[in-house]
Amino acid sequence: MIDDQLKEKNKIFGLDLMRVLAILLVLCAHILWIYQDYSNLLTKAINFSGFIGVELFFVLSGFLIGKSLLKLFLNPDYNYKLASIFLRRRWFRIMPNYLFVLILNIAVFSYLGYEVVDAWKYFFFLQNFIHPMLPFFPESWSMSIKEIPYFLLPFVFLVLARIKNGNRNRLFLWTILGSIAAVMLAKVEYNWHTRNHNLADWNVSLRSVALYRIDAVMIGILASWIQYNFLKFWIKSVKIALVLSQLILATLAVLVGFIKLPIAEYPVFWNIFFLPLISIASALMLPFFSEWKSGPERLRQPVQFLGAISYSVYLLHYSFVLYLMKYFIDSTYMDIWQLHTFTALYLALTFVLSWSLYEFFEKPLMKIREEKL
Repeated sequence: MIDDQLKEKNKIFGLDLMRVLAILLVLCAHILWIYQDYSNLLTKAINFSGFIGVELFFVLSGFLIGKSLLKLFLNPDYNYKLASIFLRRRWFRIMPNYLFVLILNIAVFSYLGYEVVDAWKYFFFLQNFIHPMLPFFPESWSMSIKEIPYFLLPFVFLVLARIKNGNRNRLFLWTILGSIAAVMLAKVEYNWHTRNHNLADWNVSLRSVALYRIDAVMIGILASWIQYNFLKFWIKSVKIALVLSQLILATLAVLVGFIKLPIAEYPVFWNIFFLPLISIASALMLPFFSEWKSGPERLRQPVQFLGAISYSVYLLHYSFVLYLMKYFIDSTYMDIWQLHTFTALYLALTFVLSWSLYEFFEKPLMKIREEKL
């Protein structure tokens, strides 16, 4: 799911590991659908991990692409041609897999009698741009949040590049900070006019709406700017930033998991601060993971493998694999060991299909991208 636009980033073990942790956290959270009749401390912890996993994706993606955008904008010769190369590389990286799985989902679910409403919106990442996420292909909500900034920022920087004698490094920073501030103001406006009485409504109307979530990606881009401009500080802050990130996550886990702050009574916490705090905690992990240059030999290959297929896993694991398994196999009356077997089969199918999509579709297209661009 995370772009590999800068080849050297793929050589950093820690960033690959962060990507793998993110997809595994998301997988674990969605596996709870299989065990929907079970509720205990472990399931609550796993469910919370799903929040963290998605935020890791957003922040890590912003961090990787942010460095590329920053270097592009700082180039004195930055023009429409360079911007178009960036956009075409990004399109080649994201769109083929996404469109393939999207069309596959439309075909399969239409055949099963499912009415796909406003399917055209999915082709332009508009399924949840300013409105609640449509019910079809629900995991695609993150695509809008992640991709819209990458297709807009190169044009914003083209306009800013026309400012004579402008400090582009500062212009980049103010653009990102301004974007974060604008999204936070949108959250304040949402909190002022909307009253959610349960987390299900909040999840649909705020958490998965791109207008209110683009700040997560921008926080990752901001982290890339900090690393680029304050590398010594970045390296020195590895340990303290990691500890601070864990303290933030632990505090949030206590508030939502044990104290259980109700959204109806604490809307400001849920609507304005909860998700940005997770994004900030995720960004604080970046110094640790980005400075972990190489890992143990026994972990290097599995981490590289899982990192390579992570985008395919994200696109296939839920609607296509898990939903269809639940559709054709009634797990309602399964005992715990049968559910474990069901889960093992689900994971096996997910990884086999994801590897196939990566090996026979995504990888050849990446070779074409490198040859053409």
